[in-house]
Amino acid sequence: MKITHNLLKCEVVKVKPHIFAVIVKNDYDRAMLFCRYQEYYESPYSELYRKFFTLEEFMKIYIEKRNTSFFSYPIDWVGYNIPSEVLIESYNLFKDTGSFYDEIMGQIIDFCESESKTKNGDKHKWYIIGADKINSKVLKHEIAHGYYYTSLEYREKMDKHISKINEKDFLFLKESLIYIGYRDEKDIIYDEIQAYMSSYKPSSWKDGVYKKYKKNFLQTFLEQISI
Repeated sequence: MKITHNLLKCEVVKVKPHIFAVIVKNDYDRAMLFCRYQEYYESPYSELYRKFFTLEEFMKIYIEKRNTSFFSYPIDWVGYNIPSEVLIESYNLFKDTGSFYDEIMGQIIDFCESESKTKNGDKHKWYIIGADKINSKVLKHEIAHGYYYTSLEYREKMDKHISKINEKDFLFLKESLIYIGYRDEKDIIYDEIQAYMSSYKPSSWKDGVYKKYKKNFLQTFLEQISI
């Protein structure tokens, strides 16, 4: 589905069963479309996590927390991922105080809800990701998040790989993710570890630690993506 607005153009593509990619080439527009929902889902800041906040309140809080003189979110983050029930929950909370970005997100939700129904017409949980293009390392990273949510078998395999990371290395990976800006919560940390191990290394991770564990994660991801 293509969405054309005088201020934003994007395309929604079903990249895997129940996983939808919203392709927005412009980093700023992609960030502004997703930021409220992404922060509602997994913000490290208590003022935002699973709470109501306006776009303007979020921007001010983010600047204060990051100790910057400008709103750097579109530079800090390039990919986005949100499970359907959290996206719908936050949309219902935000929609009455929204912008045209929220209007577009409403259209995206309606499309994904319709496309992810079962053959019997029943609703099925789905996952939405945001990226700059179809063929990119960012998209692969976000698809790994989608699998972790939509496939119990995939999640169990990835959790097993994580359980084999020694305590010292796991603590390093976890603390590095928290330093970048991820929420200190088990499910989120596990999800980010498997997604990065399946796609690309964040700059804060040591090469040695990454290479030590990447093979098993990548193999599981490639097996899943080939289904």
